[in-house]
Amino acid sequence: MNRKLGTAVFMMVACTFGPMTALAEEDSEQEATIDVTGSGETATHECKPDSTVEITGASNNITLTGECKSVTVNGSSNVVKVEATRLISVTGMSNTVTWKRGHGKSKPKISRTGMDNKVTQEK
Repeated sequence: MNRKLGTAVFMMVACTFGPMTALAEEDSEQEATIDVTGSGETATHECKPDSTVEITGASNNITLTGECKSVTVNGSSNVVKVEATRLISVTGMSNTVTWKRGHGKSKPKISRTGMDNKVTQEK
């Protein structure tokens, strides 16, 4: 008898909190921010169309797949590869950002501040 009661309580809790959990996950996906901070990091991150990416530090090697809303790079000697984005902003020195495409048929808007920063389209 106790086993049946325990199963019934578990099912009630799962049905009650299950929809709330799904809603919270959906909200967090809509406001996706990818932050990479440090030095010497090598990583690949998947962007969603509303993802904002902030990379801060030195000598990081970052690959961004999917479509990013914007990519901001601060620091020095970072190497970033971007599949698609609307905006690229680079501040610092000797950073290299390579992008494949913008959103739709548009090229991304590009802003560079500092010395020896390179932003180029992958050929």
